[in-house]
Amino acid sequence: METRLKCKNLRSVSQSAFNSKIWSMPAVKYSGLFALRSWIIFLAVFSFCKSASVALAQDDATAKTQDNSAAKTQDDSAAKTSLEKQLLELRLGPFDLHPRLVAGVTYDDNILYSIGNKEADTIWMVQPALQAVAGDDAALIAYRDQHSDVLTLSPGNFIFQQPADWPGKVLILDYGPRFQLFDKYTVNNSLDQFATLDLLWPMDKLILGFRQEYQLQKETIIEAGERTTVELIPTTLSAAYQLSDKTSIEGNLRRFSIDYEAPGLIGYTEYNTEDWFNYNLEEDLPVSLGVLAGIDDVANHQGQTYEQLRARARYIYTEKLNFDVSVGGELRQYENGSPETLNPVFTAVGEYRLSELTRLLLTGYRQQYAAIFNGYNYAASGASLEVRQGITDRFTVSLSGGYYGLQYSSASVPVITHTDGYSTARLSLQAKIVRHLNGQIFCQWVSRQSQFNGDLSDDQAGVQVSLSY
Repeated sequence: METRLKCKNLRSVSQSAFNSKIWSMPAVKYSGLFALRSWIIFLAVFSFCKSASVALAQDDATAKTQDNSAAKTQDDSAAKTSLEKQLLELRLGPFDLHPRLVAGVTYDDNILYSIGNKEADTIWMVQPALQAVAGDDAALIAYRDQHSDVLTLSPGNFIFQQPADWPGKVLILDYGPRFQLFDKYTVNNSLDQFATLDLLWPMDKLILGFRQEYQLQKETIIEAGERTTVELIPTTLSAAYQLSDKTSIEGNLRRFSIDYEAPGLIGYTEYNTEDWFNYNLEEDLPVSLGVLAGIDDVANHQGQTYEQLRARARYIYTEKLNFDVSVGGELRQYENGSPETLNPVFTAVGEYRLSELTRLLLTGYRQQYAAIFNGYNYAASGASLEVRQGITDRFTVSLSGGYYGLQYSSASVPVITHTDGYSTARLSLQAKIVRHLNGQIFCQWVSRQSQFNGDLSDDQAGVQVSLSY
């Protein structure tokens, strides 16, 4: 399934005014905030110490006698199996329950992405969540272990496989509130909301899917240099059908809306359709021809329509290499009478495994959007490269870097253009502490170069732990 990529914190704009209030946290007492800080610090330190101690314990265990080692292993295994069985068998009616918890702390030296007068702060985050699954839960867990995120299920991702390899029917309900607390600038505190309903319904040759998301979060809009509440409501209805062993078709109908609380920003609603004809050149190499069309409903007579013709190739079933590349052109029309435009569009995602512990990941894109600012449209294009190097089976180092540009064009005639360029870099250390507990330490950098909006930079460093079942 083709996905229209969005740049970080930048979206096209909507007609309806934002009527939701800011979901800000009430003032937090010092004792409560101190307890939260202490808990997160303890959990993070304990997690990484635990990970290291597990590795050391493996060496130390070789010095024990075989009988003592066998007895200890048997006792530990029985206790571990009993605890995991209780956690993994959480049920409510037809639903298997998978709780998770993410917590972290980040130091940010420019929380509003300001050109001058930077505001630095420490941000504490806690996000408990629950995923309820009805149906083929075992296949879902296997998919999660391989792809990390089960919320990427869609008919288009499975139609290239044989029906015998498809998962069973599955319904996913996922909800996770996120608490963000700032040390100094507490006006930015927020309680964010994230909810998803996902349905996958495979049949003999047909797969149906439905996905409904809702997000309400307070975030910094880097291009606007302010922090505001953003509401996202994406809806997708999809289907895919196998015509023969080598051919298939897939289609998606989408509605996407975004609204901003800040008065200087406007939202938009988009309706689009995306349809593909697929042909398997080889067992592991399906190619596709697709037609995409959409309507952007934007305020102040800035509505737009567009049509895209694309070609796509996927190679996703080997251990060594997989990729998903789509290229084409877009014809766009404007409600205000501006001349229609023809521009190239593409998305590219690839992964290459150099060795058992070394992987390269490459991403690239170019897409046209209705802009966040009144009276401007923009084209987003960029690329990033990430290197993941395993140190042991528990520790992995990741280094990534990228660049993306936003080319703004005025919606009125004569057309006025300017470009903002963004450079990004991130370094992280991930640790698999125990089976269900992971942690990471990271630092990242963002730099903007713009003659129109001014240059800026932002540095962040933090630690995060996640517990999931």
